[in-house]
Amino acid sequence: MPSKPIDDAPDRPRHWIPDDLWRTIQRSIPIVCVDAVPVRLTTKPDGRTTVASVGLIRRAVPEFFGEPDGSSLTGRSGWGIVGGRMRHGATFAEELARQIRETLGPEAVATPIDATNPTYAAQYSPHGPDSRFDATDPRQHAIGLTWIVTLVGPLSPQGEATGFDWFPVDALPPPHAFGFGQHNVVRACLERHRTTGHAP
Repeated sequence: MPSKPIDDAPDRPRHWIPDDLWRTIQRSIPIVCVDAVPVRLTTKPDGRTTVASVGLIRRAVPEFFGEPDGSSLTGRSGWGIVGGRMRHGATFAEELARQIRETLGPEAVATPIDATNPTYAAQYSPHGPDSRFDATDPRQHAIGLTWIVTLVGPLSPQGEATGFDWFPVDALPPPHAFGFGQHNVVRACLERHRTTGHAP
């Protein structure tokens, strides 16, 4: 009898992948992720819309030692953006909504500044800091399609998020307080928003 497809396995999420297969995938190909940088906006007297503050989650951070696949967590926590891998068959909008719900609670709703295009496409190095990349991820070579979003609804950090806080745009945590080197991604998104001037 042929084995059942992974998605047909009982009592498992539709897109569940066995751990050993997932580790092979991570080591073999870039992983596409959909990420979000929550912001609060303000309108200047001249009518320009600018970012007043940035929302960041607190989460455990994988480092470049431990298991060969980089999956072990050191216990260190850091600030970061919301996001994760894109699921097969989902749209960008669906993935943004899912990542926000799973990280900030079922009543949290995100509205992208530009619903059509990501604010920034971040490249994550799997081999440690590398000037060719924006950030790092010891688990995988990742491509983070990153949107600036505004949020409505009550926020309740959950899943990988152990906390959430807003930071004035001119008083973000220092680079070493971020996980994955994501301070570079946040600043790239803010600069892209500043130069393009997109508003919701």
